[in-house]
Amino acid sequence: MSRRGRDTPSQRVRMADVAEAAGVSRATVSRVLTRDPAVVEATAAAVREVIERLGYRPNRAAQALMGASRTLGVIFGEPPGRASALLLRGINEAATSAGYTLAVAIATDSDGEDLRRCLNTMVEQSAAAVMVLPATSLNAEVLAAADVPFPIISTTDLGPGSPCSVAALDELGAVDVVMGHLLEIGRSRILHIGARHETLVSRFRWDGWRARVDEADLFETADEWTARAGYEALHRAVARGARPDGVFAATDEMALGAMQAASELGLRIPEDLAVAGFGGLSITEFFGPGLTTVATSLHERGALAVQECVRRLAEPDRPPSYRLVPGELVVRRSTVAANGPHAVLGGALQS
Repeated sequence: MSRRGRDTPSQRVRMADVAEAAGVSRATVSRVLTRDPAVVEATAAAVREVIERLGYRPNRAAQALMGASRTLGVIFGEPPGRASALLLRGINEAATSAGYTLAVAIATDSDGEDLRRCLNTMVEQSAAAVMVLPATSLNAEVLAAADVPFPIISTTDLGPGSPCSVAALDELGAVDVVMGHLLEIGRSRILHIGARHETLVSRFRWDGWRARVDEADLFETADEWTARAGYEALHRAVARGARPDGVFAATDEMALGAMQAASELGLRIPEDLAVAGFGGLSITEFFGPGLTTVATSLHERGALAVQECVRRLAEPDRPPSYRLVPGELVVRRSTVAANGPHAVLGGALQS
């Protein structure tokens, strides 16, 4: 029989084990270890009893770094792009207003090791709470298993059963709105231009599209979420005889590329091909015709994530919350002709 002091990593008692046995959060266990006077004595005593009974040995270096930190961590699960920059702006403004500074890291690998490294870095940087935009389902699994002394808030929807708090866009609801619009104006062969399914967001957008169509072959995948990818995807679809009468692109950039391809292919927008994007890029209003899109309130989502950090720090034993921000459909002339049965006036849909 091995001695407790020589336990293997798989046998070692984790902070999460202590929290589960004591019926508290990992953040509360951390606060007990740092002798935070705000923890009720009865709770602290119960946690100490579990620590002794299970033989938990805290990471003293990490414990020494924790305390009254005024740093919030942000981890991106993919290289930041336009959307990530807008989200970060909302996070930064809300964090500054609440008296916090930010520590930012990027996890770009596909096996989850980068995310684990970034979480450890946040411990070393004394982050009080961490917001994570997980790019893949594997990263979501890493978050579920993470044994860290701070609350984690996901800015991507992980579902209502998520072990960490969620402050994210209602992806499926937003896709349903734009698909409902395309179907309402009479489009029946709607091509989806999306990305590989490894990312959570691309999977959400594919699932939302697939729930509304009968023909799964009306799908073109791309390695990038760019205008060129959308341009090439529509050319490929037409070349293989797909003959769509509508396009739902996973990003506004892809949609703009598809509109350029449609022009070269002699397809009139929206008479022959209605095109809708996703993201709410401000420039989409000024490309002719204006692009119908879903505005995703990135700034609001960033502020919501910070609010959840502050709540979890103030009430460490409260259960993870699940908060989704709805998307907003912005209808323009890429889907509705100015003199058709549905006319666009001032950016709103007029019957």
